[in-house]
Amino acid sequence: MSCAAEILRQGVRRVLLSQAVLTLLTGAAFFVSLGSGAALAALYGGAVALISTWLLGRRVQRTPETPAQGHAGVQLALYAGILPRFIVTLALLGIGIGGLKLFPIPLIAAFAVAQLGFLINLVSILHPPG
Repeated sequence: MSCAAEILRQGVRRVLLSQAVLTLLTGAAFFVSLGSGAALAALYGGAVALISTWLLGRRVQRTPETPAQGHAGVQLALYAGILPRFIVTLALLGIGIGGLKLFPIPLIAAFAVAQLGFLINLVSILHPPG
């Protein structure tokens, strides 16, 4: 595995951890304010974000960088993974709201808050502590 791929893999792991913490905090906040039904919806929404990030991590691991394909080949392979992740995310959100009849606002709010895990990790990369 190339150095760049290893850095991406570690970054995905940090994002997953950040998203899990944000999901649990959001679920706890909805539990305290609106009860267990809202908390369950929030946990589901956060789990959808985690699944999407996990799929990204799998794509990163399955995309070896070889000298023959170069950076453009790696970028193309990563972009090819966007559509399946988008479809899975939409399907899971639809199942949660339509099929499982979970509260939509906590579900979408937790999904959005969990997505902030990417931003948190970007800030930590651009502005390391110390």
